[in-house]
Amino acid sequence: MPAVKIAVSSRALFDQTKEYTIFKEQGVKAYTEYHHAHEEEILEPGTAFPFIKAAHTVNAKLKEAGAPENELFEIVLMSHNQADTAGIRLIRSIHHHGMWCMGLKIDQMCLTDGASLVGYLKAYDITLYLSSHTYEVQEALKAGFGAAAIFPQKMAENQSVDQLRIVFDCDAVLFSDEAEQIFQTKGLGAFLDFENERMNEPLPEGPLKPFAVAIGKMQKRLEDANFNPSPIRTYIVTARSSSHGSGIRTLKTLRSWGLKINECNFLCGRPKGPVLSAIKAHIFFDDTQKNIESAHEYGVPSGHVNFGEGVSSRAHSEDKQSEKQEGSGSTKRPQPHEDVATESVDFSSQDEGSITGEVATPGKRSSKRRK
Repeated sequence: MPAVKIAVSSRALFDQTKEYTIFKEQGVKAYTEYHHAHEEEILEPGTAFPFIKAAHTVNAKLKEAGAPENELFEIVLMSHNQADTAGIRLIRSIHHHGMWCMGLKIDQMCLTDGASLVGYLKAYDITLYLSSHTYEVQEALKAGFGAAAIFPQKMAENQSVDQLRIVFDCDAVLFSDEAEQIFQTKGLGAFLDFENERMNEPLPEGPLKPFAVAIGKMQKRLEDANFNPSPIRTYIVTARSSSHGSGIRTLKTLRSWGLKINECNFLCGRPKGPVLSAIKAHIFFDDTQKNIESAHEYGVPSGHVNFGEGVSSRAHSEDKQSEKQEGSGSTKRPQPHEDVATESVDFSSQDEGSITGEVATPGKRSSKRRK
């Protein structure tokens, strides 16, 4: 069982709101000077921090189960910052939280001074990429990597201390968007007919299937070592209904992959926030803005899997608008400060749809996967 390698951007891991404000109001020079003047000041946890912290708790349990070092979670911090700008402060912050927060061990770091991070994902053998840079997440997904956009948000403080809890949406996350596109282009009736006719055919895999399967293998090792309760628990929270074809095809797809999800919630279009809050999730992955908003309302850390061509133009538009606001010119490549200077996405103005009968905007999505 190979390591599950997670790349996380510095802004996803740490709260850098103050630094962003300085950059926006005073520019790059003041931003750099601030980092230098505050190198002893520890950065506070960001949105991805609870998930990364819980992953290291799982590592301790896996070691108890006899897992070698190369079969644990590995974390790589990735940033567009220039090394001299923020590198020392990031290292100090990691070291501090490693001492006081249950072993946040991050000993791999990639600081690119504005160069794209996507080209490094293969080199680092990344399973999951979490970043605040929307368009770069989109590029990672197109390249076949599991990836999600993580933004600053309010967070509840009731996550489980002893158990990593990961929640997946189904379509365009674990599964491809094949069935969702039927709904978007032909309507609910056609979608139900499509699922009924294919209830015994596994759905094609989506962008986070390899990550979910890797987590399942970790769970199996812990189960074999008689950990009860397991330090990892997985969930599905889907807008799908549990009606005949839709529910059966979902469960048979998971079975065909050998993937045992601990809990499945078929919400038939109900808001996901209350269920996610009850789960006390460390992270929730979904492809629709409405569901991410619902999770944010309840303080649940969330990753937006903006998968497919239908969201590509929006993601690019968001980044270009951010560049305009930041005065970074017309360059397309990320700037050294970009993962701290990109504002949280406002989902309220973006289109969304689900496969439950809600209004949807048709849009073709790509299901191309890295081999």
